Amino acid sequence: MNVALMLRWVWRILRGDGGLWLQLIESKYLQGQPLLACSHSAGSQFWKSVQAIKDEIRLGLRFSVGNGSGTQF
Repeated sequence: MNVALMLRWVWRILRGDGGLWLQLIESKYLQGQPLLACSHSAGSQFWKSVQAIKDEIRLGLRFSVGNGSGTQF
């Protein structure tokens, strides 16, 4: 059940679906990087759990490049 809950939190981070808590995560840990590219591993227990679950998220993700204007390499 913890995996499902953590995947839900990661999904909300990826979609930008959040308020103050998401602003805190973006400011403290992401610092302008996309979640899946961020390698910042130190921090709260929540953040360590997010980092540990990223491999499961990658298994089910699909990217749409479109015109490439929002794509980072």
